[in-house]
Amino acid sequence: MIIVEWFNQWLTMYPKLNFVIILILAAFIYELGFSRKLPILKKAIIYFLLFIGCFPLTIFKALGLPIIQAMLVASALLIVVRLRRPANLR
Repeated sequence: MIIVEWFNQWLTMYPKLNFVIILILAAFIYELGFSRKLPILKKAIIYFLLFIGCFPLTIFKALGLPIIQAMLVASALLIVVRLRRPANLR
């Protein structure tokens, strides 16, 4: 619990960093769980929409919801799924 409190206190000291962390985690989750091979323009459009979609998540974080912690859990789960997936399905 002390680590979680320290992490939340650290994030409140740097509010602009919340958006950057949420954006990086969202891109990581997208790449691990949902991405496909796409042309570069379509990929740029998807990342632009991902960028826009991170604004509401940042607002939710500012309101006190544990968005970053939930995204860290989602990232960990997707890493486990990726590691357990057979090599021929990767």
